[in-house]
Amino acid sequence: MKNPFKNTTFLFGITKYQKLPEDVGTEILLSGRSNAGKSSALNALTKNKKLARISKTPGRTTEINFFEVEEGFKFLDLPGYGFAKSGHSRRKDWGPLLGEYFEKRTSLKAVVIFMDIRHPLKEMDLEMIELCENFDVPFIPVLTKSDKVSNNVCVSTQQMVLKQTNAPDVMAISALKGTGCEKLGKLLLRYVDV
Repeated sequence: MKNPFKNTTFLFGITKYQKLPEDVGTEILLSGRSNAGKSSALNALTKNKKLARISKTPGRTTEINFFEVEEGFKFLDLPGYGFAKSGHSRRKDWGPLLGEYFEKRTSLKAVVIFMDIRHPLKEMDLEMIELCENFDVPFIPVLTKSDKVSNNVCVSTQQMVLKQTNAPDVMAISALKGTGCEKLGKLLLRYVDV
């Protein structure tokens, strides 16, 4: 199967709502705690190891980064929440931007919430889910690093997250092994304006 994400390119990063591009097409927001494996997942999805910078220092992303998958379809990579370096300044800087984005942006079609399969549904993840629910935005919980746990743990964690979030789907992926990435890609394409 041809990879529909292979031509994804980085466009720009923004910190202010006014700097957002025209509100057209489809935008899928990529969110998750620092070190949840968000950048690795994006790189695995696009099969481009250099697309999203992976850092050993949590919280390196401080802007909302735009990636164009194809014309009219973008991924928005959100700064990892809950990182020590920026602490509460994070909310001050891009918290209001995010609130305005959810409230006004019609091209926002879905939010992917990346969580380390060993530490799912932390407080910040639940806050993001609540934000999605408040604005009727579909969200997809994605459990990363599935290669770090047994198959039984993987399945039981998926079921637990499914039960606690009322999400229609809970994906488990391993960017390292490439497991689940194609399935996630197919799911994301369902949200693209046809």
